Amino acid sequence: MKVLAIDDEQLVLLPLQKKLEELGYQVSTTTDASEAIGMYDRLKPDLVIVDINMPDVSGIEFINHIRIEKYSSTPIIVLSGNTSPDIIAEAFKLGINDYIKKPMSLDDICARIKRLNIFFETH
Repeated sequence: MKVLAIDDEQLVLLPLQKKLEELGYQVSTTTDASEAIGMYDRLKPDLVIVDINMPDVSGIEFINHIRIEKYSSTPIIVLSGNTSPDIIAEAFKLGINDYIKKPMSLDDICARIKRLNIFFETH
């Protein structure tokens, strides 16, 4: 499974990438959501993990690109310290599959990814 992870903090991406690669996932990361748009088009990932609060292009704008402009149903997990009910509601309205609050538990993220993977394999 190919995963694209986007977060402006390398300290979030590095342990996440290491853990997911240990589980056999192919992981591509970027700290730049603008760059992630091109990466998404090239890589065609099976899962996207994205932060909300990023400079230049926000996670919401990136999700909008995938859901509205690309009309894609690629599973999306938001991983963010932003707990604003309005932002969370907006993300779910755009069609995200899960929202995980930072600081994150790598085991929790992996369990949620496995659950999503099982869901999409059976539906």
